Amino acid sequence: MPFGMNKYVYVLLLSVAIYTVMNNAGAPPRQQVQGRAHVHDGDTFTVAGVKIRLFGVDAPEYGQTCKMPDGSDWACGIWSRDQLRRLLKGRELRCVKRTYDKYGRMVARCYLGDRDLAELLVRDGIVFSYVAFSRDYIAAEKQAAVAGRGLWQAEVMSPAEFRRQKRQN
Repeated sequence: MPFGMNKYVYVLLLSVAIYTVMNNAGAPPRQQVQGRAHVHDGDTFTVAGVKIRLFGVDAPEYGQTCKMPDGSDWACGIWSRDQLRRLLKGRELRCVKRTYDKYGRMVARCYLGDRDLAELLVRDGIVFSYVAFSRDYIAAEKQAAVAGRGLWQAEVMSPAEFRRQKRQN
């Protein structure tokens, strides 16, 4: 190949590389996503290719169990995930970014229509209010606890404590 042709290929490849980097790396982070959710657990899901951690709430971990009043174990982490799947099935969700967590997930407030998803989940006892990050759902949690809804029917270790103990073992 003549020298002139090598130079042309080099310039073309370099141009494509620069364009790709400039077009993707400098893009501002998304502020909002919308679409149907793929649920991972009771407080984490993916919408439009973006992994989201629901703001202000904490769900039992997937492998976490809870104790029922009769002493039996209840797979409350799986139950929480399944309840969220049931609620979101086939429905459009809109999530507005608050921040990003240390795992790179978008931490967001999400809405089903005009209804705050986190509030719905806390009110039904599917997740807990995560007061270390927000006090927005304390009243809804008190209502769920008084009514014995969802997780409040069992003895549940806080998800944060469950994660802490799991890291120690």
